[in-house]
Amino acid sequence: MRTEGVMTEKIAACVEMYGVSKSFGQVRALDAVDFEAAKGEIHALLGENGAGKTTLMNILSGLYRMDEGRIAVEGREVDIHSPQDAIAVGVGMVHQHVELIGNFTALENILLGREGSRWKLDVEARRSSVEELAANYGLSIPLDEGVKTLPAGIQQKVEILKALYHGADILILDEPTTMLTPHEVDGLFTILKSFARGGLTVVFITHKIQEVLDNCDRITVFRGGLKVDTIPREEATRERLVQMMMGERGMPPEGERPTGPSAAREGSPALSVRGVRTSAKWGVPLTDVAFDVPRGLIVGMAGISGNGQKELAEALAGIIEVEAGEVRVDGEEVTGLSVAGRIARGMSLLPQDRIEEGILPGLSLAENFVLGLHPHIFKRRGVFEREAAFELGRNAIAEFNILARNEHVPAAHLSGGNIQKTIVARSVMLAHKTGGKVMIANNPTRGLDVMAASFVHGRLRELRAGGAGVLLISEDLDELCLMSDRIVVIYAGEILGAFDGPEYDIYQIGALMAGQKQEEVS
Repeated sequence: MRTEGVMTEKIAACVEMYGVSKSFGQVRALDAVDFEAAKGEIHALLGENGAGKTTLMNILSGLYRMDEGRIAVEGREVDIHSPQDAIAVGVGMVHQHVELIGNFTALENILLGREGSRWKLDVEARRSSVEELAANYGLSIPLDEGVKTLPAGIQQKVEILKALYHGADILILDEPTTMLTPHEVDGLFTILKSFARGGLTVVFITHKIQEVLDNCDRITVFRGGLKVDTIPREEATRERLVQMMMGERGMPPEGERPTGPSAAREGSPALSVRGVRTSAKWGVPLTDVAFDVPRGLIVGMAGISGNGQKELAEALAGIIEVEAGEVRVDGEEVTGLSVAGRIARGMSLLPQDRIEEGILPGLSLAENFVLGLHPHIFKRRGVFEREAAFELGRNAIAEFNILARNEHVPAAHLSGGNIQKTIVARSVMLAHKTGGKVMIANNPTRGLDVMAASFVHGRLRELRAGGAGVLLISEDLDELCLMSDRIVVIYAGEILGAFDGPEYDIYQIGALMAGQKQEEVS
């Protein structure tokens, strides 16, 4: 609802946004949205992908310009057309992926943008002010170390301190816990709560409902470019927040709701990995990796991003070379086989990067569906049967609820969630055609909203129920605890330990994710 004149009715409000609209071409990303956040609170923004929450904060932080609307800070209407305008009125944003210069020290990164007019930056002259600010806010940062050597949690603290040093009183954090261990998440919220007690305004963008319930004062829910409502944490429950996010769709259909790990008995190994090593030329080298994925179970793999998960998935699938060790599918060694050879023996892969590795953007949806399937069901006397492919595409669109006009639409025209559904549909169909012994799912729900993630989880559970072994690689520990019958932890290309479900100690798992040996944390 629009309000005329200077916006001073809500005395506690620190920042107010009224009637904010933003379109990207024909897509209406925000439609006359109102939002306000108060001093001294942690205010969560919750919603599906594309709901508008990050777009709204990108407008407040000066990255986007709104088409319509007004913004007031401390009751004074302001014009924000750039990040410089935003920081001038006390707004700073820490993005999901850190935007630091790796070869610079933490101190040099913090000072960038406040160098002054001198031709040379005098780092030492400004050190004391940075150290004093860090001490005031309880931020322990090794200022003289290169940023690229610092853990993700410390890099995030550098970003936060940089925003504060540049004058931020309103601190926006976009999905800040994605790359953190449980201990680091707890530490972050301890810091954010101290910020709020000190009078700062913290706006926290997330899709993790439990973090919202545990740590935020108020919650604003977005859906389809509109603000649904703002409620205090005391009135919020998981069920209510999901209902607000989903609208009339409500909860995911039965069979796609979170149900926790299986109670099924462990079968023989669907996938057996012994002593696998790879070269550093492929990325993070794997060192003597060994574990099993039993039939009828989901084994989760936990680890902070960049610790060899991608390399392991590709080594198992035959994309990169294994220098030593062996990989077996249902007891048969496949180490020397090609990707096609492993597919023929019942292994399928959901790749991490759905755009670069999962689809051919210029091909139609139907053509993308049959990638990997065509040797099995679409060749007769060497001729590719296009009509059979089109029929498969039509059936898959209906069965997997993919939002596409028809099977002829180029895959590049689909949303990220529907591209992921396409890849999952193809992998599930491939598993059915080839006997479906092993599914390797590498971050299959990254970037997906609640409904799309529930869809993927449902398909993985179906494979498990059918007797396949599923290796679920994820950087989301909540997802792993929800889905996995067993969790193994990878760090720097090594398996450091394993935990059996259904109850998991996330702090023990987090300690291994940070590099501690299992015997040190047991």
